[in-house]
Amino acid sequence: MKTLKLYYEKHPLTLIIIVAFLVRMLSVLFAKGYGMHDDHFLIIETSRSWASGWDFQGWLNSVPQGHSFTYPLLMFFLFKGLAFLGIESLDIQMYFVRLIHALFSLLTIYFSHKIVFSITNDKKPANITAWILSLLWCMPWLSVRNLVEIVCMPLLVWSTWLYIRNKKPRVKDVILSGAVMGLAVAFRFQVLFFIGGFGLAMLIYKQWKNAVIWSLAVVVVFSITQISDIFIWHKPFAEMQEYFAYNLTHSGQYPQGGFFKYFGVLLGVLVPPVSVLLMFGFFYGYKQLFLFLPSFCFLFFHSIFPNKQERFIFPIIPFIILLGIIGCNAFYTKSFNPKWRKTVRICIIISIVINTVMLIPVTFHYSKRSRVETMAYMYKYRPNVKTFVYEDTPHRDWEHLPRTYAVQDCKQLNYISDTIDISQWNINGEPAFVVFAQETDLDKRVNNMQQYFPHLTYETTIKPSFLDALMTKINRHNHNYTYIIYRNTDVIK
Repeated sequence: MKTLKLYYEKHPLTLIIIVAFLVRMLSVLFAKGYGMHDDHFLIIETSRSWASGWDFQGWLNSVPQGHSFTYPLLMFFLFKGLAFLGIESLDIQMYFVRLIHALFSLLTIYFSHKIVFSITNDKKPANITAWILSLLWCMPWLSVRNLVEIVCMPLLVWSTWLYIRNKKPRVKDVILSGAVMGLAVAFRFQVLFFIGGFGLAMLIYKQWKNAVIWSLAVVVVFSITQISDIFIWHKPFAEMQEYFAYNLTHSGQYPQGGFFKYFGVLLGVLVPPVSVLLMFGFFYGYKQLFLFLPSFCFLFFHSIFPNKQERFIFPIIPFIILLGIIGCNAFYTKSFNPKWRKTVRICIIISIVINTVMLIPVTFHYSKRSRVETMAYMYKYRPNVKTFVYEDTPHRDWEHLPRTYAVQDCKQLNYISDTIDISQWNINGEPAFVVFAQETDLDKRVNNMQQYFPHLTYETTIKPSFLDALMTKINRHNHNYTYIIYRNTDVIK
């Protein structure tokens, strides 16, 4: 223990990153599945289908859908490489995917530590920042997800560090910073509002030359990442144009909220009561323009835009933390009342306890387990699984199952009402499986389905993970069901 303490005193960042990596490895190994629709169906399902020779969402054969191809194409090459090595199962491939993302997320910790230390010239606030980014309850789990809002995090922090690491940025640093920022936009178009704040800071500091060079670097690198649009749609930036056109006309169809919704999200994610201190420090440190203005512009835009999904604000979480620490440290040094010291200490202890209680189960959380395991179960029957029926007449609703875990383009047929005439389905042959959602009136539903497919036999029951089941009880809109799988022996003996 003494040796470890001495090592930490000499090499704090190295030890923090080792701990962060080890915790993230737990998520790599155990936090399977996906968090929400977008991180699987827009990235994994799409790129994996391309690697298998088909086009899951028809992105390549219709009109621009408003999605940057940069991230899916990178994943496509990864899946191609894994298949070349003989690793065909998506369930196995995803271990490599999660590992790569976990390693990439460590850059956020590294560069955030560098930024805080360069501004404060004090290892203590820099270490605190790195520890928070390493062990914040949701960060290990989020770091292995395929969310563009998470993947762009390291790029934003890296770009910022490149620009501010010298008081007078060198031309080389300006170009590299702009290049990395251009790559960040390629992952998440909405990073443009972060860029707007960054450029505004340059103008306030009258860094005219840097602003021009940096902007050119952003544009050049971003343009290179979007070159696929020219080959597919025969015009530049077709996907980006469609993205903004779609959001301007369809924003009202998504979750809404008041101006302060994202403030509430940040206060919750960063764990109260310490989150209140971090938000205070963020605004107190407003003079650090290259940290404050990009994040504030990003936050302000999302606060006034109608479409408010919690994950949209994730890219600036590292900046809220690092500038929050910088601001609190400055306030503590200059004008902190000693009488408040005990209160702050109590707040920190409370937040550490809450964070630890949440960190442990979330780090291991197998999200959407029943959906993933249902399709992964069909993998062993993959030569014969062309179609399957999803039956949910009790809820009269259906869920997207991640079909790519069954390797091929198997078709999901949704039977959600007794009035549906299965004989009218345009399918080539009978479905290989019938998947029943929940056990409500199961015998009656199985008997009904056997009118169409008489030789159904019970195969297995797959339950959701503990947290999935808990979230379903808390919020009925979280449809994490138990799935009962019946095999059609006329198709699979």
